[in-house]
Amino acid sequence: MKNDLHHSNQNNNEPSLDERFANRPHLRRRLLTIADLIDQAVAEGCTAHQAEARAIEQIRKLGQEVLLDWAEKSESNACQQAQAENPKLIKYGKKNG
Repeated sequence: MKNDLHHSNQNNNEPSLDERFANRPHLRRRLLTIADLIDQAVAEGCTAHQAEARAIEQIRKLGQEVLLDWAEKSESNACQQAQAENPKLIKYGKKNG
């Protein structure tokens, strides 16, 4: 079976998941954790309900990490755009001292 995390889709030149998540290692790790969870649930003979509960927990964590990643990038982009529009702006931060 082809591992989609390591191979590009040659038919339409889509980047592999490894390529897509190269700058987001925490999200890549979460996806790998979800894949491991599926394998573990099968190996343990979990019921569908148990496997679903485990998956939901991991998907919630993934969602939180996605939103955090988005927020960090959005803040950075907004700051850069504001600075470009008005170079006299001062970055907000705690005072030292």
